[in-house]
Amino acid sequence: MRASFAAVGMMLADGLTLQEIGSIAQAFAGILAGLIAVLGVPLALRQVLNLQREIGRYQFDLKRHRDAEANLNIAAHYSLSHAAHALALPDDGAQFSPPNVRTRQAQAKGTISAQPTPAPEPGKRVLRLDLTLENVGEGTVDVLGCLVAARELEGQGDEVISGGRDAQWEDLTTHYWDASDDHLSPGLSTTKHTVYAQDALARIRAHSRKTLARIDQIRERPDGADIYLLYRAFVVARRSTRSFDDLREWMALQRALLNANAPAFRAASGEQDPLGYAASPDGWRLFLHHYEALADAKLSQLRSAADREEAALADHAERARAQERHAAELRTYCERTLLPGWKRFCEDYDRMLRHADGFAGLLGQKGFRARERAVERQFPWSEQEVWTEYFYVTLETAD
Repeated sequence: MRASFAAVGMMLADGLTLQEIGSIAQAFAGILAGLIAVLGVPLALRQVLNLQREIGRYQFDLKRHRDAEANLNIAAHYSLSHAAHALALPDDGAQFSPPNVRTRQAQAKGTISAQPTPAPEPGKRVLRLDLTLENVGEGTVDVLGCLVAARELEGQGDEVISGGRDAQWEDLTTHYWDASDDHLSPGLSTTKHTVYAQDALARIRAHSRKTLARIDQIRERPDGADIYLLYRAFVVARRSTRSFDDLREWMALQRALLNANAPAFRAASGEQDPLGYAASPDGWRLFLHHYEALADAKLSQLRSAADREEAALADHAERARAQERHAAELRTYCERTLLPGWKRFCEDYDRMLRHADGFAGLLGQKGFRARERAVERQFPWSEQEVWTEYFYVTLETAD
């Protein structure tokens, strides 16, 4: 009988207050007392067991339905442009490249999305990874985050393999945004949030697909040796919602993710890979506690205004001075508006790492539990699905 009451409680607790649960339990107890009075104890117990079985079937069907709603197949295809060569020096001294760049497709034609690919700088190639999210479930899903990073398998990877074990993600070579210019690709290992725009809802209907692209520049190597990369894609999706409040919270979360990887914020915080903190189930749940403090809408507006001002300057030296001034102004703005919230996130993150139970260990703190209840109302964890996928990419650099 206690098991039956527990099952009813689990079924009804989702979305109900304690007062409502108490009222339901009281009504259920009254029904049980009536059954005993009318049918007697043996028949009443039999009815309770039947109810328990029905509740169990309902819970099983509910779980199966939820699992069927959010189900993504994740595939990756890449393209690598030919090397760009400088044609001439305009009056401002800047080099430029041919506007039409042919690409080598890694997969069949038609797998690359319509998102534009920029032309490479001289001596570099454009590497583009298209991540295709195919919804094979029975319901529409919204993508909350698609965080992608890459690392290179080079000499030290061979040493790891010869030591008797497979090369792990942490063994591979990183090329973060602050790497020197002689690296393969400064910024390749920095996690990016691959969305078109912070207000472009990544919604995938049942039996359809959406492709998101990550674009990097790869420096030409003098020896022309092939390049071996491992991409990690961390994807979070939830069942689709039509609520305006949920859409507004989704947009705020996108602003926070894009702000945390903005060049000005990375420079202000001194972080090589800010979004790397969020690219795990525990890190993601913790980021949802702090995203509102990072969801400043003005940073992207300031960046756009700076880009327009710089594009209007014809003189190369004057444009360089404007770029330096804008970089300093944006960095100062991030220090004032975003860094306080980021520091609070890092403090919680460090506490989470020190605890053996990770994120679950933080729930032992009363204040954190109160915040978790508020986050659960905005982004219920039971309605989110998380995937971590790895993709090997071999770049044949020889033309």
